[in-house]
Amino acid sequence: MELSIQCKRLRQIREELNQTQSSFAEQLGVGSTTTEYERGRTKLTGKLVLRLLSDYNINPLWLYGESEQKYLDPRSKEVSPSVVTVDSDGFDNILMVNEKAAAGYTGNLDNNDFFERLPSFSFPIPEYRNATFRCFQVEGYSMVPTILPSEWIITKAVEDLNQIKDNKIYVVVDNEGIRIKQVRNEQHMRSLTLISLNEEYGTELLAYEEVKEIWEFHSKLTKELAIQSTKQKLDVIYEDIKIVKAKILGQG
Repeated sequence: MELSIQCKRLRQIREELNQTQSSFAEQLGVGSTTTEYERGRTKLTGKLVLRLLSDYNINPLWLYGESEQKYLDPRSKEVSPSVVTVDSDGFDNILMVNEKAAAGYTGNLDNNDFFERLPSFSFPIPEYRNATFRCFQVEGYSMVPTILPSEWIITKAVEDLNQIKDNKIYVVVDNEGIRIKQVRNEQHMRSLTLISLNEEYGTELLAYEEVKEIWEFHSKLTKELAIQSTKQKLDVIYEDIKIVKAKILGQG
């Protein structure tokens, strides 16, 4: 018999928390093990659902498959940009933050004059008209080869940290400055895991309280065009064949 979604998700929560069935049951106060709940032999009680909500911020609607929002966190932090500028038609400008401006960005988040001096542009395309976008110039090599130094990325403002989508790329603004990272939302720890795509760079944990703004990657402006012609590929294959053939003849 197919397990119900709440049984699967109860097990998912437990495994994400690295708990055994017995230790998880003890924390939830529902007996000695969660085995019968996870196997669907015992229905989830109201007490269990409430403990998941109070202790781990688990959304009951998500638990039963009625919502995509996994967590309900009344302490979640709003991170909307404090300052936006508009064009002559009343639409938000796309402000451009180059490497030089990035150095003073964090210290001027509430400074209208700072943002008024930044260059800006707009796209006459509907998808850029229904939200606040900002363009950041990339500095450093932590996200190569996906995003290269000096490229420009267009990002969309995130209003609340609950809106973070795991493993998407974001521009994260904190007291240390501006960073472009792949992000995982560790809501049970009220932290973000910041991941570099370049393996030479490390991964770090950033507490919600340290986040000032966060912008979701939307698109990028680049002069690089990574194309490898068919002829180049065939040349490589031909050279490989010659090497293999020479080895076979040498063995003969």
